[in-house]
Amino acid sequence: MLVGLGAAGEACGQRNNVEYPDWATRFPAVELYEPDCGPLYIPNKYGPFDYRVLAPVDRDLVDRAHFSYEYEAYLQGKDWSARPGNPGPPAGGFSYTLWAFPNQLRALAAMEDLGIRYKSEKPRGASLRVHCYFQRAVRLVPNDADVRALYGYYYARRGKVAEARQQLEKADALDSSKANVWLYVAFAYLEIKDYEKSLTAAKRAYAAGYSLPGLRRRLERAGAWRD
Repeated sequence: MLVGLGAAGEACGQRNNVEYPDWATRFPAVELYEPDCGPLYIPNKYGPFDYRVLAPVDRDLVDRAHFSYEYEAYLQGKDWSARPGNPGPPAGGFSYTLWAFPNQLRALAAMEDLGIRYKSEKPRGASLRVHCYFQRAVRLVPNDADVRALYGYYYARRGKVAEARQQLEKADALDSSKANVWLYVAFAYLEIKDYEKSLTAAKRAYAAGYSLPGLRRRLERAGAWRD
């Protein structure tokens, strides 16, 4: 039994200490999963766990040790974190975090953005391509609407319209009430200039509690906002 895991994490952790089939083979041909993204599961390696069901103390085991300093550096636009005893590029910490928790949304969103910031699918410190982290996330948690919406945004920012629409439609089908989901959906549709769908998603984001005006202003500039 892994020390410090709550009930949900403990059950998953116990599986990680025994022989268990590679999770990347459980849904063949349903989602893209490229060979260089590696297996979802490696015996005796911590994770992967569904971030949504873990208790805060379980999340903190990884977030405190591999994510917090790195995320602060990322937000400040720095390419090096000041983690005591283990400084390094933010993507290094995000890589470990996303191995353990493939659907840790802040880490996944930051990794996506670093790919844009550095114009690279493998930012310095990342152990996999940015796209691999999305493939791992949807393979582990195919019903996570946050991941689907962010995946659509990833594709939209890279000009892959058909792929973006596929993920955004899956996010919509999950019928989430979370503002985050509709925020990413709205911005993704903005990227591919589908203003009607962006407006619909934006209104759902605002109705769900999103309050910042930037999304509305972008739609207004595009001539797409309607009350």
